Amino acid sequence: MAPEQDRTKTWNFDEYDGLDRYDRQMRASRRLCYEEALRRLPECAAAKPGDLVLDIGTGTGNSAEPFLALGCRVVGLDPSERMLKQAEAKEERWPGLFSVQHVDDPFLRIPFGDGTFDAVVSAYAIHHLDDEAKQRAVREMKRVLKPGGRIAIADTMFRDAAHKAETLKSDGEWEDEYQPLLNAFPGMFEAEGLAATLHQVGEFVWILIAQVRTASKAAK
Repeated sequence: MAPEQDRTKTWNFDEYDGLDRYDRQMRASRRLCYEEALRRLPECAAAKPGDLVLDIGTGTGNSAEPFLALGCRVVGLDPSERMLKQAEAKEERWPGLFSVQHVDDPFLRIPFGDGTFDAVVSAYAIHHLDDEAKQRAVREMKRVLKPGGRIAIADTMFRDAAHKAETLKSDGEWEDEYQPLLNAFPGMFEAEGLAATLHQVGEFVWILIAQVRTASKAAK
């Protein structure tokens, strides 16, 4: 088996046979804590009415809805045209507040200028990126974040590589993907000058919250 860093995880839901069942499966999975994680995202992102929010890997738009309900404007990016087709119904439900764009590498090539968004969020998507790509994604998310803005990322995470290996071996329902590791993921943000904290949602589900360090924190 090739080393982890040499493997490429294809993020192409247009070829996923179960796409029509995707929303149902995500909502039905207790271990994924899907609804609860989405519900908590706006608070973790410190979102408020009128904020402009970037949702990376928006898929069918479920992760955007809690922000829309709060009165935020949301731009959703995703590489799957089929998923975005389903998200169009939410565009119609939230006219003027929600828009989506097809982007092949939404974490790595964000098609917006520096300091555009009040918050950058993502739910159950960053596990498609290997560690090198994750680090690049952190830089790109920071680039488009306004001063004082926050990044909030919800996903399945393991304590460390040993915990991941043990879980995959004992529970065949898990896929071997690039799930973030709690002992390493925050450090990717710290390396880019961001203060990172972790918020636990379920046994395997966490939300990482990051924002630019203040001068006083950076000096410590």
